[in-house]
Amino acid sequence: MEAAIICAIVFYFVYRVLESLIHRKERLIVAQKLETLDPQKNGQMDLNKWFGAVATNKYAPLRWGLLLSGAALGIVLAFFIHQGLYPDMKWYSTGTEMLYFGLTFLFAGIGLLISFVLERKYAAEDRKKE
Repeated sequence: MEAAIICAIVFYFVYRVLESLIHRKERLIVAQKLETLDPQKNGQMDLNKWFGAVATNKYAPLRWGLLLSGAALGIVLAFFIHQGLYPDMKWYSTGTEMLYFGLTFLFAGIGLLISFVLERKYAAEDRKKE
């Protein structure tokens, strides 16, 4: 019985992924047809708003780099605290799990805050240049 449920779940998710891919192609076809229409007839519609095009963020690598660096720093710091304070305790016990997750999320959040500050600074400099 469990195998049938697992099989049904797998097929359901495969179906949903394929369905979303097919609908995406249909939306792109409609968007291309709308772009070829006369701008006076379609009322200068912003197609990106309706069909899900995402504007590129030039600071995304900075954000991801600081997030992952902060998470790595949190894991390393948790390891050293764990080995220094609790050398005989297993790494998967309740106290050390909280230590690892807490420090990982804390330093990842600090990395995101630093990214936010740097992005605002760089955006202000970009506006001054223009």
